[in-house]
Amino acid sequence: MKNKTNRKPGFWLSAGLVLSVLFFGVSFLASDLSVFYGHFNSFSYSVRNYDRDEAVQGLENLKSDYGVFSSWKLRYFADRYFFNETYRYEAAVSILNENFEKAVNEDLKNREDDYYASYMLGIAKFKILHIAFQQAMAKKDKKQMAAILGLVLKQVRPDFEKCVKNGPGPAGNFNCSFDYDITSDPKSTQKALMNQKLNQPSKA
Repeated sequence: MKNKTNRKPGFWLSAGLVLSVLFFGVSFLASDLSVFYGHFNSFSYSVRNYDRDEAVQGLENLKSDYGVFSSWKLRYFADRYFFNETYRYEAAVSILNENFEKAVNEDLKNREDDYYASYMLGIAKFKILHIAFQQAMAKKDKKQMAAILGLVLKQVRPDFEKCVKNGPGPAGNFNCSFDYDITSDPKSTQKALMNQKLNQPSKA
């Protein structure tokens, strides 16, 4: 009986050390999560306000946060719950940087299952065609202008349509419905193409 009694202080000391280590581990992880959410909110704010430089820096901060999660051996958890939409962030920055081809051909490639990716694809494709239309308009090339208008109706409208069909509806994403209506009407599409200034992409 005496030997068992003597073991108890050692057992509780070991248990206390383990709990202390776990407590400190959880506190550090909670701190990292707080930093991540701060970076994410800042990044989203920058995209909404079309702040290119801040958005670029915000994306770098998020990538750094991913490295922190990886160092905690939580890459699977991070991929599944926190960084499962990183391609959206990449695409938003590409569009803000006016690198529309990268958004279409790299960032959003093979993302047909994501309604918001479809919306961003529509935005990026329209931007590309808008530039071409403006160039044709400057040359007064009506034939080219008509051809570009046809491409918008044929190639861009389906992306917005997919967003409308697969998305949360106007209450959850009004932009999808609004842009789908514009690109479904040749006159509205032409008016948008003729507009020299266009807004940047919406929220990430």
